[in-house]
Amino acid sequence: MASQTPRAEGLTGGPPGSWAEVLPLLESHTGTYWLSVPHSGHRPHTRPVLAVWVSGQPWFASGEGTAKTGLLSAAPDVSLAFQAGGMDLVVEGSAQRILDRARTDRVARAYAERYGWAPQAGDGVLTGAEGAPTAGPPPYAVYTIVPTTVYAFPSDDAPHGPTRWRFDA
Repeated sequence: MASQTPRAEGLTGGPPGSWAEVLPLLESHTGTYWLSVPHSGHRPHTRPVLAVWVSGQPWFASGEGTAKTGLLSAAPDVSLAFQAGGMDLVVEGSAQRILDRARTDRVARAYAERYGWAPQAGDGVLTGAEGAPTAGPPPYAVYTIVPTTVYAFPSDDAPHGPTRWRFDA
């Protein structure tokens, strides 16, 4: 995904934003993200998560016994909403559980760098330090969201208008 350049579309007739300018804001963001996962009855299950951007995609951890982990295994289509760089952003895509050690290690390092939370990486899990209350107890399953669409709604003084970026499969 990181090598893919998405197609930008202005949503209100103004100039669209540039993915090359927005991606660094996403990669440096720290703070709360809101993850929405559908229940079987299509009701949203929305919880705060700490996410990190690694290799151009958002990643997050979730306790293996939590409701969101169970819901993700049944319905991986998610949205992730947050604020960064004077914009409200929404990432829509498919959550994928990651099982390989190399990527899990990169995610663990990113959490330590951005949040000061230093979990140990295992094969598809993070262990050690307790995370946020909504993450449940360790071990934590590691997920990435493969974006299909990203929306940015900038403040009034932004150099571009509301933008939608579409990623081709």
